[in-house]
Amino acid sequence: MTGLLVLGIVVIIIGLYIAETNKGSRGDPRSRLGGKVASAVGALIIVLSIIAGSFTAVPAGHRGVIIRFNAVTGTVLNEGLQTKLPFLDSVVMLDVRTDKYEVGAAAASRDLQDVRTTIALNWRLDPARTAEIYRTLGMEYIGRIAAPAVQEVVKQVTARHRAEDLIVNREVVRNQIAEELSVRLLERGIITEAVSITEFQFNQTFVAAIEAKVAAEQAVLQAQFTLEQVKVEAQQREEKERGEARARIAKAEGEAEYIRVVTDAQVAANNAVAGSLSPEVLQYILLDRLGDDIKLMVIPAGQGLDLVLPELKP
Repeated sequence: MTGLLVLGIVVIIIGLYIAETNKGSRGDPRSRLGGKVASAVGALIIVLSIIAGSFTAVPAGHRGVIIRFNAVTGTVLNEGLQTKLPFLDSVVMLDVRTDKYEVGAAAASRDLQDVRTTIALNWRLDPARTAEIYRTLGMEYIGRIAAPAVQEVVKQVTARHRAEDLIVNREVVRNQIAEELSVRLLERGIITEAVSITEFQFNQTFVAAIEAKVAAEQAVLQAQFTLEQVKVEAQQREEKERGEARARIAKAEGEAEYIRVVTDAQVAANNAVAGSLSPEVLQYILLDRLGDDIKLMVIPAGQGLDLVLPELKP
């Protein structure tokens, strides 16, 4: 807009010069009129430059810091069309949207293991403090503040943990780094939204030791699993054998009960039959069951048999 103002002034000067040159009866009326028109156009340009210089547009996600005679006034413009003093005020745009800053950091653990890590920081400027940030840090605010803060915080937090714990308790370590880093950056108007640890790197000796330890732990777990499996299989066999033994016992008891019932029934039947057997009936049964081809039968004495023998034909 300053260039437009200068242009307007130049046009006015040219117009006035032309008008003054053609002043009087000897001058060219048309040139004099042209000079007046040029002066009017120059004045219009100046007015337009003043109007245009009184407004500025702040993009979405930004804040405008007013600078007057190279000094920060402390006035911060919000998004949209805003007013300012023409030609005296300039506006510096600061982005207040979320941005990402990633940097590597080296540290030593509590057990003196060298550790390298990469920290990813999601951050944004505090919109209310943009004027202060620009006055104290300029446009390189994130590099001036975040880089040394990340290095220092990572060293402090890492020194509290053993190298192995940095892997196991990764979430705890990340939270501690995020908490301390947030406090440091907020002091300078930078808001920390999230902190991520993208990786931990250790020296090869430590990595080999960790791998050996993990392999040993896995072997122990495998041995424990095998032992538990053997125990379960032994318990299963024991329960199977107990079940089979109970089945055999139940079968034997069933067979014994069957024999007892049958024996009792047989004894009862024999007792029932024995009551009806007289000597005559027994003799009849004996004679009835003798075959026709029997010619001689010897009966011991004293058996109580009084047989009535049939007559034998010669």
